[in-house]
Amino acid sequence: MKIQILLAAYNGARYIETQLDSLIAQQHEANDRYEILISDDGSTDGTYEILTEYQERYPSLVRMLELSHSGSAMGNFLKLLQESDGDVIFFCDQDDYWLPTKVSRMVQAFDDMDSPELVFSDAYIADENLKIIEVNEKALQTHFHGDLTLQKLLVQNYIMGCTMAVNRTLVDGALRDDYPGMEMHDWWLAIYAESFGKIIHVPEKLMKYRQHGDNEVGAKDLRSGRYIRSHLNVKDLRRSCGNLIAQAAGFYDRYGKEMTPEVRRIFTEFTSLRDRNKLSRIYTQIHEGYLKSTTERVIGQLLYM
Repeated sequence: MKIQILLAAYNGARYIETQLDSLIAQQHEANDRYEILISDDGSTDGTYEILTEYQERYPSLVRMLELSHSGSAMGNFLKLLQESDGDVIFFCDQDDYWLPTKVSRMVQAFDDMDSPELVFSDAYIADENLKIIEVNEKALQTHFHGDLTLQKLLVQNYIMGCTMAVNRTLVDGALRDDYPGMEMHDWWLAIYAESFGKIIHVPEKLMKYRQHGDNEVGAKDLRSGRYIRSHLNVKDLRRSCGNLIAQAAGFYDRYGKEMTPEVRRIFTEFTSLRDRNKLSRIYTQIHEGYLKSTTERVIGQLLYM
């Protein structure tokens, strides 16, 4: 089995050596092939030079792709996915810290390598110095209540990419020429796994997610006053709800013919919401369970979807 960690880098010189050291220190079976595949998206702060040094120091472990300029974390990860050939693939941010058993524990959690599967763990939230922060975990975007259903995933991304691993079957099935409406690569893969395979939750904190001002995406506190105020703009709420429909519609266009009747029904019910009157939209979202994780977000969703 080949285990592959995809690391998307961009101007991460401040933290990336700590992360690389934690990846290299992972415990894994001796008969597993292990590779850290890195794409730098045009860093200008010394990140590329640090990565080159690690590649020279660990030539059998670290491999860098040619410099790219995709302009986004999603684009950088999609490039890495296109180049990947691992049997189990992890996604890695440049500024976190993986606990020593993260890889081995998550690899063990896969049930069936011939079916699309996604495994994800929990994470500690840490400050910029990796000191663990006490947070209200029920208020985080990654917190889910009970089962993680396809209906819930269509309206909210509950799984941070840095906590997930996917198998080759999932990647081969989900990768196509383009991804209309895709919001983020990890969200798209989670929807694919739930539509055609399985999502497995490992309820253990296997990494430290470093929360700081430069994060492109993060473990957001959805109940904080700052977050709520930033999402009260009606125009932004309408656009956000429209993006959810667009992503689901794009996904359905790509994979709809392969879906079971029930999965197809879930997608068509959701993507047709805006063709209905207001009361019908609200009823369908509540009755079918297309609901976000907090009361504040559900209200905004029901008002503007």
